[in-house]
Amino acid sequence: METMSWEEQWPGEPYQVAESGRVPDASPFRVALKRSACEAAAEIETLRQTVGEVVSYESRADAVTKLVHAVDCPGLRFQQPAPNDPADVDAYLVKLREPEPTPESRGDPATGWTFDARAQQVGALAEALFGAYRWDPPPILAYAARDLEVDPDEIRVEVDDEPARVGGLDPEVEGQWHPDFSFVVRRRTASDPSGYEGPVLRRYLAEVKHGSTSFERHQRDRMERLAERGPRLDVLVIRVDLSGAPQSYDLTIRSVARDGLSG
Repeated sequence: METMSWEEQWPGEPYQVAESGRVPDASPFRVALKRSACEAAAEIETLRQTVGEVVSYESRADAVTKLVHAVDCPGLRFQQPAPNDPADVDAYLVKLREPEPTPESRGDPATGWTFDARAQQVGALAEALFGAYRWDPPPILAYAARDLEVDPDEIRVEVDDEPARVGGLDPEVEGQWHPDFSFVVRRRTASDPSGYEGPVLRRYLAEVKHGSTSFERHQRDRMERLAERGPRLDVLVIRVDLSGAPQSYDLTIRSVARDGLSG
């Protein structure tokens, strides 16, 4: 059986479903039909074409019965939405990938192991494109120069990968938003040509997403209200397309105590 890519394996732990299919009720129960499930089971693909990518049931137990137990396709499972990948659904229906080899069956780690790239790793990679820099990440430097209508050599962009949470004190909006990054744009001056202490021209608060991952309602509310505060502060939504990222990666692991540093 062909191994599913990271794009087809949505983050989240599988629901523990008993053989009887009885699980705690939660009405209504919305399920997103993911690509791996649609490709593995013709019934699920037909349902997607007829109803759409999200289907609703009276309860979780009803969804389990109709989507898992009534479909002749081993490996169909529900997965819980991950906190870092919110969506307006209660579960994702996926076809689980073939299990990876056990450590015992992999052989010597010094000769090389192969692992599938997981969705959580891809999400972290998207953020690493910006968090790898303390100053001047190329995409933000280019965007800020265009936004402010200045030459890139005239500004310096400071990166903060742990900005403070937004919200909590606004009675009109529930919840909080924790931006992934804060980018502070400073002007280089004659007295400070490096720009490290230059005057602030603009501050961007940014949320980095990969693929088509969505936002929770309170995140949208906070972002929209913050974006209205004035011209020196802006909110950015950065979507990174990593569809060309490797589906797997190879590595070796050696013990320095046992093998030394050679090789």
